[in-house]
Order: sequence, then structure tokens, then C-alpha cells
Amino acid sequence: MKILIYFLTIFLFITPVSAKELRIDFSDEGMKLLKKKGLGKKTVYTNVKDDKGYYIKAVADSSATGLGIEIEDKDLLKKMPFLNITFKIEQDFTDIDQTTKDGHDWAARVMVGHGKKFGAKLLSLSHSSFLDEGYLQQSPWTKGSRDYVISNEKSGEWHTRKINVKELLEKTHNISFTNFLAIFTDSNNSKQKIIAYYRDIYFSDN
Repeated sequence: MKILIYFLTIFLFITPVSAKELRIDFSDEGMKLLKKKGLGKKTVYTNVKDDKGYYIKAVADSSATGLGIEIEDKDLLKKMPFLNITFKIEQDFTDIDQTTKDGHDWAARVMVGHGKKFGAKLLSLSHSSFLDEGYLQQSPWTKGSRDYVISNEKSGEWHTRKINVKELLEKTHNISFTNFLAIFTDSNNSKQKIIAYYRDIYFSDN
């Protein structure tokens, strides 16, 4: 799927918590900057609050849209190379092959890299119930996009992963920066209904 159309059109706040951490803001205030555009049916994203703070619920029903931010600081990954992601999968796919075009959908993923109209270099940090953690592939849709499986957790509970995205971007695309971050839950190829949650997404120095 050609996802470049989507991720640069939607924006959220990023909130600097300290010199060592940059956190995505999913609060009501942060969501005020939300702009949703894209082609075709859209994934529905809503923010929810519990005793641990705000999180995002994503419902994709034969749809594909992302939520993203632009990152202007090209030195961000030099200072904070790690990306921390917490998510939960309530309803996952059944019987799809994510290595093919027809099955190239993901219940939850966070995208980074060099986003631009032509010649983009993208990295999707993805959840998969079918592929092993550490699995890496070129997207069957987009030459400049790589899928990297960071979780195949099947418990349906919240779980956290920490990834050295600077190192991964150097390995996959020979770049050491990202000019965007996007969360993306999509099911437009498989035509299934998926429900996933995101929270506590932030860059850190360790």
C-alpha cells in the first residue's frame, strides 16, 4: 500500500518532557491539531483517558489512514535514538500473509524515516501475529519502505517495546534522522476489522 499520501496530512503535538525524552501528546489539547485527510475509507482514531493517562484507540474496517507529526529537528535521533512504544491488540487479523500485497496490513505500527513525495525512506515498526519478532522485509507495495516486526504478542494486553530507531534507519536506509512519526492501523487490503490501542510513545536517550 502506498502510505505516503496519508501520514504527512495529519498532525499531533509532541511534548518535550525533559532533555532526555520527547513524548507524543494524545491529550485533548494535543488532539486539537488533528487533521484527517486521505484516500478511501478512513481508520477511526479516538483518544481515551484512564488512570494512567491518555491513549489512542484505532479501529480499521477495510480502511487505511494514519495519525502523524512532522519532526523538524534532524538531530533528534542523535540525542534520543530510542523509540518507546506501548500498544495493545484487541482484535487482530485472521489468515493473512503480510509478505504479500493482498495481506500487507498491520494491526499496529509506528512509522519513522525520511518522508517525502518522491524517494521516501520509511521504516514501519510493526505488530504481527504471523511473523517473528525481528523479521525485516521490503514492503511489497513501496520500494522505499521496510517493515520491521517488533512484536508478535498475542495476549491482548498492553506491552511495550524499545527500539534503537537510529541504528535501524542506518541499517535499512543509510540515514540517521527522521522527519516524521506516524501511527498507522490499516486493513484495506485484507478487508477485515481490526482494533488496536497506542500509548506512551516517546523518544529517549536510553
